[in-house]
Amino acid sequence: MSSDPNASNDIRQSGLWGNYLEELGWVSHKLTSTSFAYSKKVPLIGTIMKIPRIALPIPLKQIEDLTKKIDPFFTKLEPSIQTNEKNLEKILALLKNSGFAKDNWSLSPTKTIQIDLKKSEDELLKNMEKDTRYNVRLAQRRGVEVKQTDDFEQFKTIYYATAKRKGFWAAKKELETVWKIFSKNKSASILSAYHNDEILASTLLLYHEGKGYYYHAASAESRRELMAPYLLLWQSIRYLKKKGYRVMDLEGTYYR
Repeated sequence: MSSDPNASNDIRQSGLWGNYLEELGWVSHKLTSTSFAYSKKVPLIGTIMKIPRIALPIPLKQIEDLTKKIDPFFTKLEPSIQTNEKNLEKILALLKNSGFAKDNWSLSPTKTIQIDLKKSEDELLKNMEKDTRYNVRLAQRRGVEVKQTDDFEQFKTIYYATAKRKGFWAAKKELETVWKIFSKNKSASILSAYHNDEILASTLLLYHEGKGYYYHAASAESRRELMAPYLLLWQSIRYLKKKGYRVMDLEGTYYR
């Protein structure tokens, strides 16, 4: 779900995302001029279909027609519904009547935080928690610097190290493919935080239709007292704002 009703269509409903998934073996299906479904044949199961973060109104007729055509084993539909959606119960009832049932597992983060980049830098900083502002300034005082590098090999190294340390799965092929597709189309950047030329944190940013995504972030285990990730996030906000993006999506958390 999203908290910004004025945000653009999600990046997962874009042609570039379709290109990314096609590199991973999926087939992209255009439902409307602005929405897509993706299917893939899985051995011993059959065809599966997913429709991530699709905006309202959901094109149920087109989904039904596509389902009849490719006959998937199951269809995973994840609508992009605002937290303040007035017609939520009606939408859920409509989906139920169309054959969909609510489940407890998701392919994409089910709740996200979006930052309104139309606000001034002073407002954005003021809206942060007191401890966050303190850590941003602490990192600056201690000499941490953030710069755009677009150094994917360096990012991979710190990202995989972070995944190993924190125990989450690092999808290497997916990571390499998303950078390949989006950077080629000038829709991705890598920003990194350094102290005396030592990399302390790094983030992969993606862009789509006026929105920037804090897609992946990683940090080193050393020099944590320098609070580099806080400054990296703040400078990423400033970077996207200066490039003219209206919203920054922090890519959310899983929530049930």
